[in-house]
Amino acid sequence: MTDDILTHPAMNTQPFQPSVGETKPPDNEGYDIAIQDSLRREDIKVVVEDGPDMKLRLAEITAAANPLLAAASPLLCALAQMPRELAPAFVEHYRALLEREVRRYQTLCDQANLRREHVLAVRYCLCTSLDEAANNTTWGRRGVWAGKSLLVTFHGESEGGIKLFQIIGRLASSFQEHSDVLEIIYHILGLGFEGRYSVRPDGRKQLDDIRQQLLTQLVQRRDPVTPTLSPGFTGAVSGRMRRMRRVPVWLSAGIALLVMLTLFGLYSHRMNLATLTVQQHIDAIGKHLSPPPIPVHKLRLKILLANEIARGLLTVEEDDHHSRVIFRGDTMFIPGQKTVNDALRPVIDKAAREIARVGGAVTVTGHTDSQPIHSAEFPSNQVLSEKRAAEVASLLTSGGVSASRIRVVGKGDTAPVADNSTKTGRAQNRRVEILVVE
Repeated sequence: MTDDILTHPAMNTQPFQPSVGETKPPDNEGYDIAIQDSLRREDIKVVVEDGPDMKLRLAEITAAANPLLAAASPLLCALAQMPRELAPAFVEHYRALLEREVRRYQTLCDQANLRREHVLAVRYCLCTSLDEAANNTTWGRRGVWAGKSLLVTFHGESEGGIKLFQIIGRLASSFQEHSDVLEIIYHILGLGFEGRYSVRPDGRKQLDDIRQQLLTQLVQRRDPVTPTLSPGFTGAVSGRMRRMRRVPVWLSAGIALLVMLTLFGLYSHRMNLATLTVQQHIDAIGKHLSPPPIPVHKLRLKILLANEIARGLLTVEEDDHHSRVIFRGDTMFIPGQKTVNDALRPVIDKAAREIARVGGAVTVTGHTDSQPIHSAEFPSNQVLSEKRAAEVASLLTSGGVSASRIRVVGKGDTAPVADNSTKTGRAQNRRVEILVVE
């Protein structure tokens, strides 16, 4: 069911109705949290030279029908032209350019005396959409963007994929007052932003419904079209027709008939040529067509588990062919045991539901450090790593992943990723990895 986030105030006094399985945000969440949190934080100091370019942009913003849209246009262009490939050496430089443009946007809006709540709401939505677009690129999937996202830099949080739609719901209840902000959000959705709907089976349909509702409301609030096509038109003076009355009717009719026959012959010839060309194109249809590609659902564990990544509970490595989720053993298991901590069970279940939707083999690999263990249940590190991997595989099966797809591997201390002679290195070596090859 699509969220009824756009409802005219005269028809419904509850502008935000959550989908099935969701909880309606309290009044102090959503738009209020996104904006008030930014108001409570210290204002980010912006130092931008007041050169000719800034003065010209300020003049354009002041004269625009939607000043916020004029100020945000460079960032919307950056969202539309997000590079799919970028060398690692240029990623930080590109992020710095985007951060600088966000600060310029803030400065210009302040100089134009635009409403502060609107300025912050648009900045929140732009940072969220740019972060999602960057994380969906090949270079963004390597994890270089997750720790330095624009939303964390400017708003100190990472839940923009949910709160952006809560902002829509709050603003839509007073559409006329907030139409400038909602117009920018309409453009953001049109440029591919998905947020929380990216992991829903019918997310694309729900996003299309939201965009259509926004467009309908925006069109209704534009200035009506003038019904008169030519307000300054005046008809011909009647006296000018007197000279035409001297020409015989039969001569006028003959000339008109000749012109009509000539035009008919010309258009008939051109139509025959066009018909022949169209027929040739129709005959060619289907001769060299390849079968349509079968749509394949791609894993998006980096987006799905963004909050857990930000909290340092796990890391995710993804490309077009595989996804690897790495859990730290110290946070995942009770020391010296195979039992998974209750706090991480929902995280594994969330990942399992997403993995169950795609095909491919799943390998669960357990690792330990080099410190020896000797107990009745775990006579060696090899046995401990195998049983921990088997425990995680069991949770994946409970979450919907077919057991026939899962392979359990225990490598003990044979595949370290850090130096076992240090405490920090041993902590990194104690881990469980889930590899999905699509």
